Amino acid sequence: MPYKEHPSCKTPENKDQKVWRYMDFTKFVSILEDQALFFSRLSTFTDPLEGFLTKPVVDEFRNIPDGLTAEEEERRRAISESNLRVLRMGRNLIFVSSWHMNDYESVAMWELYLKSGEGVAIQSTVKRMIDSFANTENEVYIGQIDYVDYENDEIPWNNVLYLALHKRKSFEHEREVRAIVMSPENSPGKLIDVDLNILIDRIFVAPNSPVWIHDLVKKAISRYGLSKKVVHSGLEQSPMY
Repeated sequence: MPYKEHPSCKTPENKDQKVWRYMDFTKFVSILEDQALFFSRLSTFTDPLEGFLTKPVVDEFRNIPDGLTAEEEERRRAISESNLRVLRMGRNLIFVSSWHMNDYESVAMWELYLKSGEGVAIQSTVKRMIDSFANTENEVYIGQIDYVDYENDEIPWNNVLYLALHKRKSFEHEREVRAIVMSPENSPGKLIDVDLNILIDRIFVAPNSPVWIHDLVKKAISRYGLSKKVVHSGLEQSPMY
């Protein structure tokens, strides 16, 4: 099975944990058309520290013991910089699909990922994610993000996957879990085949979407052979009294 456990990846223990993927309607249709998820290359992310080591780890790499000859000191420094360069290049080999862990809809996630009211959220579970990659050619890892202080915290570095599993504490609200693949290809992203019938539990339409978007989503999934419940977000429900 292409999903593969890895000691670097903390796959959530509760396999029934709900996970969400928020997107605009056009991206949702693209998923239906391709029968695949788009995995973004780690080095293309906008966070300038995405996929990099924390300061204490970098300082440790560059720490040269006292008492060495000038020649040995220079050799150690060259090795350190070479290792850091390899780890920096490793960001280009990692492709990820990001999901939000939450038992409920998130107002913050709707606002963060949607530029208009024409938004959709796929609701899944960790188990559904794992099972949906059964016929995928690439090995897929699933790991929960650790949020750290990049100025003071040390993080593991002995496997390149760790680069995709740590983010700054300022992103802690995202409660992110990532599906990860490794690939040498030089492209901003990679399509990974997925069984949408397994992956998708329910589909939510953004709270401020017009009714016709709800109807359009139902027609779209029917056209692609999916029978899933489509829910118009309850975040804008009127008071009961």
